[in-house]
Amino acid sequence: MLDISDVLASQQVLGTVPVYLNTPDAIFSQEILQELGQTRLELLEKVKNDDPGASGFLPLLFDAEMDAVSHFLLRVLCCNDGAASIWMIDAEEALLKLRWEQASDEEQCAALKQMNFVPESQGPRSRWVNLLVTGESMPYAVSMPFTDLPPKLLAERRCKLRKGLATVERQDFLPLLCQCFRRHLQTVLQKSGQHVELLLRDSEQLKQTVDHLRPQLEQFLLSSRGVNLQLSNFQEMYEKSFPPCMQYLVKFQRDGKHLKHLGRKQLRPLLREAGLPLEEALAWWRREFLRDVTVTQESFDSEHAYHIKHAYGLEGKRKPAYGWSCWRTLDQMQFPVPKGPEAHGCPFKSLEEADLRELLRQHGGGDEVLTQEVSPPVGLASEQICCARVFQSRHPGSEFEAMKHPMQFLRRSHAYYAAQLAGEAEASSAAQVQVMKENCVPNPKKPRICRKPLRVAQLDQFDEYFQFKK
Repeated sequence: MLDISDVLASQQVLGTVPVYLNTPDAIFSQEILQELGQTRLELLEKVKNDDPGASGFLPLLFDAEMDAVSHFLLRVLCCNDGAASIWMIDAEEALLKLRWEQASDEEQCAALKQMNFVPESQGPRSRWVNLLVTGESMPYAVSMPFTDLPPKLLAERRCKLRKGLATVERQDFLPLLCQCFRRHLQTVLQKSGQHVELLLRDSEQLKQTVDHLRPQLEQFLLSSRGVNLQLSNFQEMYEKSFPPCMQYLVKFQRDGKHLKHLGRKQLRPLLREAGLPLEEALAWWRREFLRDVTVTQESFDSEHAYHIKHAYGLEGKRKPAYGWSCWRTLDQMQFPVPKGPEAHGCPFKSLEEADLRELLRQHGGGDEVLTQEVSPPVGLASEQICCARVFQSRHPGSEFEAMKHPMQFLRRSHAYYAAQLAGEAEASSAAQVQVMKENCVPNPKKPRICRKPLRVAQLDQFDEYFQFKK
């Protein structure tokens, strides 16, 4: 961990609520950056899982500058992976709530003033009307258009509505801050993907730092969103959950033409990230390579087995390989247009329209998205939008989410079908209980025996009665 005894903090972050709107202007060595990244990853995982020890972990990032550097370093790490972005947004929001509880009224008010905007709205009415920027104390209420309210406050009727404006009281300010913080973080993560790729290409030290932090992040992601790919479920996941790029590469090999260098380089780390064990990976690659009559068992053992072990971190630099993001796959410097017997890159860019339609039809449809007009927002490519629409077509009822990484597609699909199976199991259990209730014969009720009411002597006659008996 970071040795904080050697750090002289000019401004501490304890007792404040940082929202990270401005990029820090600081220079740290690669070793300190790695320590900062590891510290923040562990802190976010503890906070996200409601670990009781999270409060005691906070002082490890008590310097405001180091805290901001660690946050922006994780933005670089997570921006090109949809699952990682979701994990970071949820964890950072949990950390924001924890710091809000520990902050004073003045610090809470300062955080609200920094986030005093709603990006989706336009015009002066989008401001929080009664939150005075010049004031020093926390206001008792703020007014805002009811359309900008957090859904939770509106659903629970925790605000007053009048002429289109909602008045939110002081105890509900935290949901307002969390909504603006999430929107801001989602926007910057979405727009920074392409720029981060160029930044990592120009800065070797930053790239090594990110590569050093990635295994720890992947461990947290797999613990919560594991795919657990194995040979026993490979075919099922290939048909239902693999993204089009992985389906394209696997299909190419099964047609009897083994993948060339770039295709293998693209597919190997994705299978490893999906959870395919090394022994099963060697067996799968051996079977697929031997489909090509020009490849023998000896040539596979001497030429290809080493690279598979290298991807798992057992050879070479002993570091596991990770799948290429969508931006890198679309980059013609990394993956040029395939020629001849080659297959690699994004099929939405490298395949002809007829071949692409056939590929999408073979795996449950989605080819209708090719006829839809695409106008991608800043920071996204049209191929990413098409891939997201294919996901929606194959997974009815799912939300639209632009694809940034093949593992994002795979993890979301796995979670979709897991939730579907859980719902079916619950419905089946409820149906069985209902059938048992219907088939259950109730015990027949015994006929009620009618008896005459008991006669009770008058209280004043008791003494005479007993005297008579005597």
